[in-house]
Amino acid sequence: MREIHSFDLKKYSQIKNETVFSLFSFSEAVFNQNLLYMLQLEILQNKVKDEQSNKPPILFLHGMWHGAWCWESYFLPYFGKLGYKSYAMSLSNHAGSPRKKAFNLLRIKDYVKDLEDVINSLEETPILVGHSMGGYIVQKYLENNKVPGAVLLAPVPPFGIWAGTLNVLKNFPFAFLKANLTLNLKTIINHPKRFRHILCSDNIKEEEITKYLPKIDTESILAYIDMLGLNLVKTKKINSPLLIIGGGKDNAVPLKVLHKTADKYAVSPKIFKEMGHNIMLEPDYKKVVDLIDNWIQYNYKK
Repeated sequence: MREIHSFDLKKYSQIKNETVFSLFSFSEAVFNQNLLYMLQLEILQNKVKDEQSNKPPILFLHGMWHGAWCWESYFLPYFGKLGYKSYAMSLSNHAGSPRKKAFNLLRIKDYVKDLEDVINSLEETPILVGHSMGGYIVQKYLENNKVPGAVLLAPVPPFGIWAGTLNVLKNFPFAFLKANLTLNLKTIINHPKRFRHILCSDNIKEEEITKYLPKIDTESILAYIDMLGLNLVKTKKINSPLLIIGGGKDNAVPLKVLHKTADKYAVSPKIFKEMGHNIMLEPDYKKVVDLIDNWIQYNYKK
C-alpha cells in the first residue's frame, strides 16, 4: 500500500534531455536543484481495484502538522476499491518530504507551489481533496487555476484562521503562549489531550492518538500568519465546482465558521454531526468517502 509515487516525467522529458548531461554544471545548478527538489516530494499512491476505471484521479493534501500519512490507512485504500487512482502528497518539510528552507520561513505561496508542481506532474488534472490548511491551500491554488472539482474537508476559512486560534487560546493558554514564545507551533498539538480536543472526536480511540502523535511535525509561523490575514483567499476568483464537508464535533473549524465558508461559495455544506476535525481518521470515514464518490460521479465530466 505504501508506494512512493515517482513523478510522471513525460511532461519534463524536454527539460531532462537538456539538463541531464549538465546536471552538476554551475550555470544550471539552481535550476536543477529546484527540479530535483520537486521530484523528491513524498507522494503516496494507492492500488486501484479496476485499472480500467474511467474515474478521475484524486490528489489529497493534508493540513497543519500532518503529512501524506493521514490519508494512508483509510481514504487511499477505500478510494482505490472504488476505482480511483489516488495520490497523497506531503508538503515541503512535512513527513517524508525534504526541507525546502527553515520551517518557519515557509509561506502559503510555497505550499501552493508544491501543490502546483505535483498537479503538473500528473497525466490528468485531478480532483483535489484538501483538509484544514490543505483546504486553504487548495483555495489559493484555485484563484488562478481550474480543476474538475475540489473537496474542502473542514477547511481553514478563506477569511482567516481566527476561530481556531481563539479556541486554542481559550482552552490551552499556556501551550498557546509557549508556542508563540518559542516559535514552535508543534507545542499546541503535541499532547494527547490537546490533540484530541482540537482534532479528534471521542470516536477516535486513545491508542490511535498515541499512534498519530509521533508522526506530527511543527508548522510554519509565517504560513500561519498568512492564514490569519496576510494572504487571504480571493473567493470571487474561484469558479471550480466545490464540495465542502465538516464535522459537528470540530473545535478547530466550528460549524458556524464552516457555514460562513460555504456561504462565500454559495454552496450547502455537508455535515457529519458526530465527527471531529480529522474527518479522514474517523471510524465512519466510509460515509465521507461515499459522499465524495457520489458527488464526483454527479459532477465530473471527462
